[in-house]
Amino acid sequence: MPATLPGREASANLARLEENFIERFGTYTSLHYQDRSYTNVEELEYARMLAGILKDHGVASGDRVLIMLPNSPELTALLQAVWTIGAVAVPIMPQWTTVEAGHALRHSGATVAITLPALAPRLHDAAKQAGAVRHLLAFGETGVEGSENVVPQLKGASPVATPVDRSPSDLALLLYTSGTTGPPKGVMLSHGNISAALDSAVRRNPNMPRGPILQALPFSHSFGLGILYLAKASGFASILLPQFDPVQVFRAIEQHQVQYLPAVPTMLVHLLQHPEGQRYDLSSLRRVISGGAALPEHVRVACAQRWGCRVEQGYGLSETLAVATLYDEMTPYRPGSVGPPVPGVEIRIVDTDDRPLPARQIGEIWLTGSHVTQGYWNDPDATRDAFADKWFRTGDIGYLDEDGFLYITDRKKDLIIKGGENISPREIEEVLYAHRAVAEAAVIGIPDPVYGEEICAFVQLKPGAVADEAEIRNHVGAFVNRFKVPARVIFHTALPKNVIGKISKREIRDRFTGPLTQSSTPSTSPGS
Repeated sequence: MPATLPGREASANLARLEENFIERFGTYTSLHYQDRSYTNVEELEYARMLAGILKDHGVASGDRVLIMLPNSPELTALLQAVWTIGAVAVPIMPQWTTVEAGHALRHSGATVAITLPALAPRLHDAAKQAGAVRHLLAFGETGVEGSENVVPQLKGASPVATPVDRSPSDLALLLYTSGTTGPPKGVMLSHGNISAALDSAVRRNPNMPRGPILQALPFSHSFGLGILYLAKASGFASILLPQFDPVQVFRAIEQHQVQYLPAVPTMLVHLLQHPEGQRYDLSSLRRVISGGAALPEHVRVACAQRWGCRVEQGYGLSETLAVATLYDEMTPYRPGSVGPPVPGVEIRIVDTDDRPLPARQIGEIWLTGSHVTQGYWNDPDATRDAFADKWFRTGDIGYLDEDGFLYITDRKKDLIIKGGENISPREIEEVLYAHRAVAEAAVIGIPDPVYGEEICAFVQLKPGAVADEAEIRNHVGAFVNRFKVPARVIFHTALPKNVIGKISKREIRDRFTGPLTQSSTPSTSPGS
């Protein structure tokens, strides 16, 4: 593979990349979904027909098109279709509520929304709240007043074969991402941002052997979307699942001889613990890349030993299309490190006065590069706060070693300040994961009248495992000083997760905000 993506100089419109990939790799089976397979040429033809339908519904350059779909050939083709006519894709999670979808519609100003029949009633109600949607389209009959079935329209649609011209700064994608406070913000990613992110990832791994990759991450999230287009840029066949299911993952890996598995840590934990995992042949796996949250070293080692493949973690944000650091296949993994910055990205660590810090000193992670977001849609205050000149303030805490490898220690807002001392939740979580009975863990700070904040651990045990609070606290105390031992350990049958399977500390905090007393301790899980 060349050092940069082929054809980038021809046009800034991302839609042209599909044509370039066909020229590079020829016609090949690029997508497997359920019981069907599609070539890259068939995918492109389908996208051109959908582009014609969108154009017939008045979608023009710069218009926002909201897409509420699970992973599917329809979703992958719609992204290409939207970009072909110069519009902006706004993919949202199909699990979103009417209120959440309504916020995205209203905030983005989307004029067209498209979904599946089963989701149409919810999106219809959201559109009524938003008020700006002209067309509600669906892949099938819905029974919802005002919605249109686009499937019959495919036969008479006029395909759009030539993508409109776009400049690198033109908006291509709005990704709605939740923070610790307030409604989700719309991360703006331009054609140039996304192209640069893909280029950086390809340059870090220029000679990855072609092989099937499992796509179980949602394409409405930056990690899943970035991996989808990295697969296209590498000529991989994508084995597409509509959602994560451990048994379906095992079956897909065995059936299609999957070599690459991108995942979040929670997915890996579920795969390790699933009772049917040993029944399937997973020997084809070559490389597992974890992202979206910190990967506990105990989990990484267990995966590598169980599956006999390389397991590593990378780092990125929605604001960088999930690309900031990444290993190549030849560089030995450094435990705890998310790897070095990809080509085109600079990272610095700063103190509380925004002064750069030397190697091994912990501070806030700042980064800059051509694929960093332009800012947040219709939110100049949040955009201004996120940048210091050319540097993007990630809000993550970590350090660089002497070779420039990055280590993440915490989210800035996750730090626990106990008695004036900064305490890293991740340090304690790593210890909790090493306990024989712990499946998942989350550590947060909660109000305390003496220390300001105290440490509370929320723990989910492995199926059939038994442990009590004293045992867990004693275990932690064997690895960290007494000051860092959780004052309370609260057990749950299932820790709350967001839509990509990442433990939601925000939900835990929302449901547990009282002081550290017996009466304020919940007796059931936050998700109950």
